[in-house]
Amino acid sequence: MVNGTILASTTGTTDARTYFRSSKDLPQDLLGAHGMSTTAQIGVTGLAVMGRNLARNFARNGYTVAVHNRTASRTRDLVEEFGHEGDFVPAETAKDFVAALERPRRLVIMVKAGAPTDAVIEEFAPLLEPGDMIIDGGNAHFADTRRRERELREQDIHFVGTGISGGEEARCTGRASCRAARPSRTTPSGPCWRRSPRRRPTGRRA
Repeated sequence: MVNGTILASTTGTTDARTYFRSSKDLPQDLLGAHGMSTTAQIGVTGLAVMGRNLARNFARNGYTVAVHNRTASRTRDLVEEFGHEGDFVPAETAKDFVAALERPRRLVIMVKAGAPTDAVIEEFAPLLEPGDMIIDGGNAHFADTRRRERELREQDIHFVGTGISGGEEARCTGRASCRAARPSRTTPSGPCWRRSPRRRPTGRRA
């Protein structure tokens, strides 16, 4: 749902099997009615509490956000409940999710640290192109971050390991984050990351 309208369901059902299409596949009159961009400026995959609220944070700050979750019902629930907060592009598959992102693509992974993060990277990396960026928001161990940056650098994919905290309230009061990457690698994440609320060391919103 965006601005009160459910965007997709090829079957008419509302269960977890509902198929969401990216906005570029929707009729032009529907796109025009809701002012949606053809592509999203940033994407969030992994829509548990932190991922869901980070996506809302971006949307509330004027960005069109692609959203994806392994369990499709979480994607649907996010857009149905919070679609009025901004523009979301829901995607059911990894391929649709990547296709919804403008280039250079900025893809934020919000899943558990360790093997789950590696599994998501292995799923998405083959779909990306040189210059795209993966941002890991799972508070990974520094050794894993270094390994992933090194491996993805060989494909000319930017990788940033980011620790994000603030809990469920961070959407409104601002998140605390710390990025780890080669200096040149953080540039593509630029305005999206700077514009969404974040905390100063004092705990006040920046």
